[in-house]
Amino acid sequence: MSRLETFYLEFQSPRYPASRPPPPLTRSVLPALTFLVFCGVHEYLEASLAQVEAPLINKHHIVFFMDLDFVLPHLHRFIDHAEWFKTSSDRAIVRTSARAIQLSIFRGTNRFPEFSLEIRCRELDWQLALLAQVCSPSFPLLSRLVQLDITDGAPQSHWKDDMEITQWLELLAPFTAVKDLRLSHQAARHICQALEELAEEERVTEVLPALHNIFLSDLQLSESVPIYMEGFVARRTLSDHPVAVRRWG
Repeated sequence: MSRLETFYLEFQSPRYPASRPPPPLTRSVLPALTFLVFCGVHEYLEASLAQVEAPLINKHHIVFFMDLDFVLPHLHRFIDHAEWFKTSSDRAIVRTSARAIQLSIFRGTNRFPEFSLEIRCRELDWQLALLAQVCSPSFPLLSRLVQLDITDGAPQSHWKDDMEITQWLELLAPFTAVKDLRLSHQAARHICQALEELAEEERVTEVLPALHNIFLSDLQLSESVPIYMEGFVARRTLSDHPVAVRRWG
């Protein structure tokens, strides 16, 4: 398949193999492959990528069914070895919904992402925990991003007041180069509550150490800093890592 440019592998529902033979020792090289689409159990993708090299790949669209333990070393390697990874990626969008959570990564002013990963899961706390597993510090791309948007497409009932704030902090931890954080209405209060916890424990630069600006979609024109962010902003200023709060949109 030396001329194969686009590869789709999709399953309609999760199916777990009872057993699987070890992959062959030799790898297949797909020199023309540029676009990979996968939908299924993450173990199937890992088994496939263990056998493949595709140096020119520049677009991924991946959908995983819910699992309790995402271990993705071959996906990490596959992305890291691709030529397009050697140029910088600029921004990412994390979007929650009533049925899934999605991470999309963009370069420059491109309207369509070079990398998109969706995890199908209905409960928000599980969505955050599973995406945090995928977005581990070893995951390529994340440490170079300078802008992160977190938006929501779910009803208000999807958001829980008793959400564990550590889940947000674990999800944000790998984004060490992000300067601009843009938050939609529902996401803002939960994420800012998590950041406030860092201020109280004097670990205010432990997460998002490069952060310069927070853009809030619900910031009133009469407000400078919302009351639920005052502690975090003040503590960042004292640590010589000031953060400005601005209106988004």
